[in-house]
Amino acid sequence: MHVAFVLDGEVVSEYHVGDQQPFTERPVLANSFVLPVPDTEAHEAFVRVQTSSSVRVPLYIWQESDFHAAQGPLNVAVGLYFGVLICMVVYNLFGYVVTREPSFFSYSIYVIFTGLLMAALSGVGFRYLWPEFLWMQERAIVLFGGLAFVFASIFITQLMNLRSNGIRWHQGLVALGVGAAIISICSVLLPYSVTIRMLLGFAIIACSYVMVLGAAMWIRGMMHAQIFMLAWITFLASILFNSLAYLGILDGQFIQRYAIMIGSGIEVLLLSWVVTLMYSAERTQKIAAQDEALAQAFVAQEAQRQLNEELEVRVAERTQALEDVTARLQVANSELEQKSREDGLTRVFNRRYFNEQLQHVFHQAQEEGKPLSIVMVDIDHFKPLNDAYGHLIGDDVLIAFAKRLQETASRPTDFVCRYGGEEFAVVLPDTDAEAAKRVAERLQDAIRKRPFASKAGPLQVTASFGVATTTVEKPAHSALVLLKAADDALYRAKSKGRDQVIRVTVNADA
Repeated sequence: MHVAFVLDGEVVSEYHVGDQQPFTERPVLANSFVLPVPDTEAHEAFVRVQTSSSVRVPLYIWQESDFHAAQGPLNVAVGLYFGVLICMVVYNLFGYVVTREPSFFSYSIYVIFTGLLMAALSGVGFRYLWPEFLWMQERAIVLFGGLAFVFASIFITQLMNLRSNGIRWHQGLVALGVGAAIISICSVLLPYSVTIRMLLGFAIIACSYVMVLGAAMWIRGMMHAQIFMLAWITFLASILFNSLAYLGILDGQFIQRYAIMIGSGIEVLLLSWVVTLMYSAERTQKIAAQDEALAQAFVAQEAQRQLNEELEVRVAERTQALEDVTARLQVANSELEQKSREDGLTRVFNRRYFNEQLQHVFHQAQEEGKPLSIVMVDIDHFKPLNDAYGHLIGDDVLIAFAKRLQETASRPTDFVCRYGGEEFAVVLPDTDAEAAKRVAERLQDAIRKRPFASKAGPLQVTASFGVATTTVEKPAHSALVLLKAADDALYRAKSKGRDQVIRVTVNADA
């Protein structure tokens, strides 16, 4: 729209406004085209309007104060309308989250696109949502109108369960949904003058179809179908009035701007009411069905009770017998498991358990970023002792030696294993190198300072100790690397004359 004010043959001021210019460039930021009029002298006004579709250009001259006074109530009404839509969306989305009823969700999406359509029709969208997005302003009415009908068809199908209750009606709604989607796509490809007529004609057909559908469901006795019909009759009437106003058959700026908004507002409220009522009725029916099922179950349970009482005694006897057998099996399995992990002579853990558990504690130490130490222990000169006193005395020494290791390395997480022959391994989780060396020295003192009692008399025994520790910063590559380091340290202790504690720290470079 090009408006020029002329005084004495000269253009005093001129304005260019329209949907092809950003909203922020309007001389007065209002939803409709508002221009300041020179008020000093009488001017001639020349108005040139160009559009790709139909347009009505009613002209009004206002005092500025009167204009703002008139716009105030309208802005409040429009704000209330969109506030109601937002409340409906939030309420029904909350209903969907709580109940997982799909009609709540599809209805919410339908209301969102209806609100966007109304925002485009009223100018609220161009003013607040896409003031610089001219592409959207040109296509918003048809795009959002088509999407609103798409989700309306989905919502009605879910609300009335048409997949089960009316397959032919469902097919009709699917066709309408596809048609609405095609119109939305056409809004991007075809001129607005073509797509707006497509949308208006389609809206009348779709609303009429839905109204007939509501009447059919009402005749079938579907609950609350009359409210559903009233909602769509209201919306259809508003679309009809709006279409007639756009086509110039009805005269009325108010009808053209607010008819669909009023009709859609009433329709949204009524449909939300229908959704709530139908869900409540369905829930009541489910509760009644559950109560009836519970009553029938109670009767059946009472009949079953007598039979159960007769069986309970026999079942209890068999259960007790089974529990006794199970308990004995558990004890036997526990003993077998314990024996499979223990060394038969010394009753400390055996080599098999050591290999399995070392991998576990090594990976745990890596994950938790904690140190891990191993102390390899070998009884000094055990073979000469065994040869001199016999295997029975040697066995007594091994048993007492293992017990003394357990008494000294006594934390719940520590464990002692017989590695082979007279060689033992003490695993110390969460123990750094210094602490591991102190433990090894305590083990050395416990063995060195107290002779071992035997049938051949007290026997003085010493042992060699190899200590290896992973570092927190650079842990060993594997448990085998750590074990080999401890074994090498033990070998060095024996090489240096035995009865020694040799400590090494293993890192990633080892």
